[in-house]
Amino acid sequence: MAGKHNRSRPSSVEQNMASLKFNPFRPGSLVSPGMFAGRHKELEVLERVLFQTKNGNPLHFLIRGERGIGKSSLLLVFKYIAQGEMLSLQNNKYNFLVVNIELEPNSTYREIIKRVGAEFQREISNHARAKELAKKVWDFLKKWEIMGVKYAGETRDLEPHELLDDLASTIDVTLKATKSVLDGVVITIDEADKPPSTANLGEFCKLLTERLMKKGCDKVVLGVSGLPQTVDRLKESHESAPRVFEDIYLHPLTAEDRVDVVRKGLNEAKSVNGFETKITPEAESLISEFSEGYPNFIQQFAYCAFDFDQDNVIDEEDVRSGAFMKHGAFYQLGVKYFQGQYFDQIGSDEYRKVLRAMAEHLDGWVTKSQIRQAVDLKATTLNNAILALKDRNIIVAKPGKKGEYRLPNRSFAVWIKAYTSNGH
Repeated sequence: MAGKHNRSRPSSVEQNMASLKFNPFRPGSLVSPGMFAGRHKELEVLERVLFQTKNGNPLHFLIRGERGIGKSSLLLVFKYIAQGEMLSLQNNKYNFLVVNIELEPNSTYREIIKRVGAEFQREISNHARAKELAKKVWDFLKKWEIMGVKYAGETRDLEPHELLDDLASTIDVTLKATKSVLDGVVITIDEADKPPSTANLGEFCKLLTERLMKKGCDKVVLGVSGLPQTVDRLKESHESAPRVFEDIYLHPLTAEDRVDVVRKGLNEAKSVNGFETKITPEAESLISEFSEGYPNFIQQFAYCAFDFDQDNVIDEEDVRSGAFMKHGAFYQLGVKYFQGQYFDQIGSDEYRKVLRAMAEHLDGWVTKSQIRQAVDLKATTLNNAILALKDRNIIVAKPGKKGEYRLPNRSFAVWIKAYTSNGH
């Protein structure tokens, strides 16, 4: 393959013009439906969720996966399908009211209930036909304004169980009033792993779904999204909460889908810029290899490669330069995802050697003897490194098995392997 140095370099004027071209890739942001790729099995499950709920048999769901795997982007596509702004995989059009909230580390049980109520009221207000039909029950809805902090005519702060009862009643009476224009209601809760166990998210999910069913309100579906440990977070406040949900675990994209993401981006760039930016098969493969199928990683590597390119043909040199240059893709991913784990909490490169050795096994279990064989460290240094990394939750010890460890997630291993492949 001919490298960049074998092609004529653009002039300074051409470089300035090239710097103004629209870059379609969106690292760190939700991926628009037009650039969404893969996830056919997951979308099939989510269509079943909508179909079942529309017909009075709600199928609640839990989307889990590592950081950068595309959970929020999948929820966005699901929202467009549920609202009827996109056709489903089977070309069905739905008309659900979608209520979405994102949780924070300081979210409380009371705030979760209030935020769902407030968003429900806001979405009804924004839906012209539903709002018109809901006039008779508007007093129920108005109570949730400004996050439900002030109730009309109420001088006391309601207890959580009172708020929950009121939320279920509000959803019930509103759906009955708007049944001629809505297929039902979708409530999605993103970043569900963030709040502490005291937020009682599992209890909220379990009790709300039960209260709705007792009222005969059977066209409301609850979807929760978060990191893999979200299941444990739900259990902490209600042991049976995870049983409410259909579990959807997101794995990395296939090699074919990774390339599809890049090509869709370049097609969008062509429509905006008015000219085509091409990419070599080798460059596509390298982006695929670096990303290991994590959608946010694909976006980052593709963005930097597109940004570095100056002749509208992205090749391997563009991908590598965009990845490893100062403030390039690896730097950006490190800052966004792994700054604390790989840099801030580790002052010794000897400790990083341990992480690099473990990364060769991705997120699989590694014995201490395997690490010892892979790194050139004194026994005491290795012991200190493992102890420090374990205490800082940078590596995980295998329960009930002494001397076996793994990295906390596959994406961390992928980043370490790729970041250190160029001598870092």
